[in-house]
Amino acid sequence: ERQALLLGLLRDARPLRVRDHAYSALANQELAVFEMAARVRAAFGRETIRHYIISHTETVSDLLEVLLLQKETGLMRGCLDAPTSTAALIVVPLFETITDLRNAEPIMKAFYALPGIEALIRRSGAQQDIMLGYSDSNKDGGFFTSNWELYRSSTTLARMFDGLDGITLRLFHGRGGT
Repeated sequence: ERQALLLGLLRDARPLRVRDHAYSALANQELAVFEMAARVRAAFGRETIRHYIISHTETVSDLLEVLLLQKETGLMRGCLDAPTSTAALIVVPLFETITDLRNAEPIMKAFYALPGIEALIRRSGAQQDIMLGYSDSNKDGGFFTSNWELYRSSTTLARMFDGLDGITLRLFHGRGGT
């Protein structure tokens, strides 16, 4: 239901926000991050801020939420289904725990299977960055299990993106710690 709602909002040209409505402090904080990114990109160029990392990505909806925030703040041009729509920021899922690492490929496969997503990514630069977390997976499953799941998720994601001609996958290994 959440995914269907987000897709509907991404396909709707109307803004979600209502002028002069009092939103929660948390909603305003999240929107402020994206509004600042838009201002920085306008002032200093599109290369200044290129990514938005989603910590502890667990569902496709996590990725759609970032696209919706981009749409609401002008970082996404057009609607999801529009043939000229683009997203300014690369939506970067961070898969951290053992469960997250095991679900990385199914989540990304489901995301790219949604109508309009693959075309939007292609028009927006044809790049997909994915961050793989080490510290949480080490805490969650231990050193051996963590490294095995990092290897498995890397290879399954690479295989998946081999089937998406023209979209470049970049894996970012977030080791954390000192």
